[in-house]
Amino acid sequence: MDQLVALPVSGDAFLLRRSGRVILVDGGRSSVLLSGELTKYGVDRLDVVICTHADHDHAGGLVDLLDRSKIKVREFWLPGAWAESLPVLLKNPAVVVDDLIQTLDQEIHVAPFDADPEEFEERMHSYISGQRDAYRDSERLADRDNYKNAERLADGDDYEKPFIQIDEQRSVGPLDAELPEDRPAAERAARAFRNGRGRIRYRVAKKKVSKTVASFWLGLIDTAERIHAIAVQAMRHGVKVRWFDFGEFARTDRAGGGDRGFLIPLNAVELATPLPPPVGLSFLVRLTPVNEECLVFLSPASKDYWLGPSILFTGDSPLGKGKNYSASWLRWPTEASRYVVATAPHHGSESNLAAYNHLSDEVKVICWVRSGGNASHPGPTYRRIDPSLRICTNCPRTKKPRQAAEIHFSKRPIWFPMRTHGHRCSC
Repeated sequence: MDQLVALPVSGDAFLLRRSGRVILVDGGRSSVLLSGELTKYGVDRLDVVICTHADHDHAGGLVDLLDRSKIKVREFWLPGAWAESLPVLLKNPAVVVDDLIQTLDQEIHVAPFDADPEEFEERMHSYISGQRDAYRDSERLADRDNYKNAERLADGDDYEKPFIQIDEQRSVGPLDAELPEDRPAAERAARAFRNGRGRIRYRVAKKKVSKTVASFWLGLIDTAERIHAIAVQAMRHGVKVRWFDFGEFARTDRAGGGDRGFLIPLNAVELATPLPPPVGLSFLVRLTPVNEECLVFLSPASKDYWLGPSILFTGDSPLGKGKNYSASWLRWPTEASRYVVATAPHHGSESNLAAYNHLSDEVKVICWVRSGGNASHPGPTYRRIDPSLRICTNCPRTKKPRQAAEIHFSKRPIWFPMRTHGHRCSC
């Protein structure tokens, strides 16, 4: 029997067993909690581990999962944007830290900003999005022929054509960089990130930057360290890495790659070779996680057999673009069932309210699964959804204890395809 589990960790971590394969989408904040929960579910191997983006509550539990547990991983599917920073991060992370500190010192207009942290984060994300969009408008892929198959597959009527093929022996791009495996190398990397945090805190003590701004920059160093750690872990354990680039999707409005019929990206193109680092973009722009670029994956069910729903992993994505994300980019594959189990966008946050309209225009969501978040989650739009259609791992509003949210899929007609276990939403 197929199974989807929202693991009761702090943040998002979804375990999918389907068609004999085991998938993990994101890892929450803590590898201790994650490895413990995976052990409870008898997981000793993962065919695919996806990291949708670098936020702590999605990527934190993946940084040392393989070092901490005996779980074997066949493939990591990672954001293509990470490749923009990895060559330098792997070779000399101090260069990245220095660039972040230099950018902080140059951003005089933000240094004294001392208002609400969420307001500042929204302001910075708007700035970063503008910088990335401008870069994409000015740069094109040198060899677009490499991605023809991936682009065609976004057209729906070409769904039967093969997805872009990745050679099992191919290069993994930036992970080909020479990386010293000795302890001094690991200590140098840790020292670089630690020193960066110290330099930022020193600026706060000298009142050169506000605590709000400092917190944002400290988060960037944390992001760099997470990306570095996941990459080093993959290299050390010999895990294959596949890259999924949102930027190429944004340029073409076409997605492609993944494993046809089992797990595919809806807002990314799989790249056989990661793009080279962008010229002229600071590490501030490269490393800031922007929710609109969070990767979205679909495990499709065939509409012809009516044996179960497709499963959509939304991450923190609003499923749209433009002002208030009002323009949907969602293009549903022609052959995929439009009866869907979906994870709640950004833990049910009101900032992602556009996602619900975009989904309802394309599919019928028969169950929402929510996990993670903070005291403000879920927002009113999510709470207005029929409670019988949603289950949660935890609810800050009702103080329910955290527990797994499970969905078991059986080979029955779509009107009775599954049974669920978890907190029924009452907020």
